[in-house]
Amino acid sequence: MLLKSLKLTQFRCYAEVRIDVPDLGLRIVGDNATGKSSLLEAVGLLATTRSFRNAQDRDLVRWGSGEEFAVAPFARVEATIDGRESQHRLGIAIQLAEDAESVASKRFELDGQVTSAHKLVGHLTTVAFTPEDVQLVIGAPADRRRSLDILISQIDRTYMRRLTRYSQVLRQRNSLLKSFARDRVMSTATPAVTQISFWDEQLVAEGGYLIALRARMIDRLDRAMHQRSGEIAGDVRFGLRYASRTNVHLPTLTGETNDHDAVARANQALHEDLERLRGDEFRRGVTLTGPHRDDVEFEISGRSLARFGSRGQQRLGVLALKLAEADVIADRTGDGPVFLLDDVLSELDNSHRALLLDAVRTHESQLLLTSADPDLGHHSALSDLGRFAT
Repeated sequence: MLLKSLKLTQFRCYAEVRIDVPDLGLRIVGDNATGKSSLLEAVGLLATTRSFRNAQDRDLVRWGSGEEFAVAPFARVEATIDGRESQHRLGIAIQLAEDAESVASKRFELDGQVTSAHKLVGHLTTVAFTPEDVQLVIGAPADRRRSLDILISQIDRTYMRRLTRYSQVLRQRNSLLKSFARDRVMSTATPAVTQISFWDEQLVAEGGYLIALRARMIDRLDRAMHQRSGEIAGDVRFGLRYASRTNVHLPTLTGETNDHDAVARANQALHEDLERLRGDEFRRGVTLTGPHRDDVEFEISGRSLARFGSRGQQRLGVLALKLAEADVIADRTGDGPVFLLDDVLSELDNSHRALLLDAVRTHESQLLLTSADPDLGHHSALSDLGRFAT
């Protein structure tokens, strides 16, 4: 997978910039707050339709955009990519409302044609690594779910569509449960049961798919992290565990020979949970089970990395995860992802820096990295990269 060119228009601090990207990659060098991270963010946006910095879409639009031509603020990101079998042009355009406080539209383009988000995702695969990623270990479960969802979506376009649909169904179901709780509707009332059963069926259909694919992906990542651990931490072993609120037997899901059978088992478990918790949900007015309440736990030699790992070990655990993500993407797609390293080499010692760069070369992956250190390019593994100064 190669990123051949990148063009930003009214994106973050850039009025307009176009960059031709060498096959090996690019060093992006400049002082702080000069737009280095924004270039990587734009690439990540084209890969996943989301900012890896967890920014709102409206924040991606350049301040003052549209004023010169008296139009509403807007931003546009474009790229050409070269895969193993074909070349594509990707584009995302964001249009804000006149007051610049909300997004009026977000358009996705593939080879010049308007398309959907889930059809755009997967053409460009990336693994992004930032110093803030250590928060994945100790931060909120929602951040870990989001990171996992982004990874799976790059490999399975159906997953992204199911995730969007699940969120829509969840909102509708929670709204109904809230009204039941407010009006003190009994969970045995036939009209109410009929209403909630309609949403139960849809929640199960989408939620079971998410649970099954998450469990199977975490199993792959866990095994890949174990293999990488020996390279970066000696006898210490890093891993992942899926902490599901749904009463499902996870080894059964990961042990199935195909995704279809795993999804069927997850559907059944989620359906049974909804029936069991119906009374509590009617009283509390909220959905109490499902993938939106699940978590991913980092482990170090079988124990919680968040609780028992040092800060340095937590950082190595995230490094093991990122290397594992690249391994899984390469294995599932047959093509190495583009590595986006946002000022992370300065956070690693020489041995772990070399390990990360060697992994990029192992997958024949393109590397885009940012640094405020102009001497970073003197590292032997980086000397062949192109250079862009912000």
